[in-house]
Amino acid sequence: MNERRGVATGEDNRTSDIDRTHAVIQFRCAVSFPRFSVAKGERWSFVVYGKHRERLAALKEGRRFEFAGGLCLAEDVELIYEGPSNEAYSRAAGYIR
Repeated sequence: MNERRGVATGEDNRTSDIDRTHAVIQFRCAVSFPRFSVAKGERWSFVVYGKHRERLAALKEGRRFEFAGGLCLAEDVELIYEGPSNEAYSRAAGYIR
């Protein structure tokens, strides 16, 4: 992990992922990216930190964002969860029912 990256962006590298905001996106349609393809309805979860923070901001603003070696259109995904790592996050991500 690059210690300087957190300092440059004003983020605290000592904060654990459990204390950070989490997000879940769901694809509205099947999309092929350079690294892999995703199916309609597929969900991806991530910790909102570093470049993922920039991706989430782009999604909320309706802009394209980097994903799987390509660019994803904001209209192709839906933000279905943003918040703490808790039971609601686990349900949104599909980890539990």
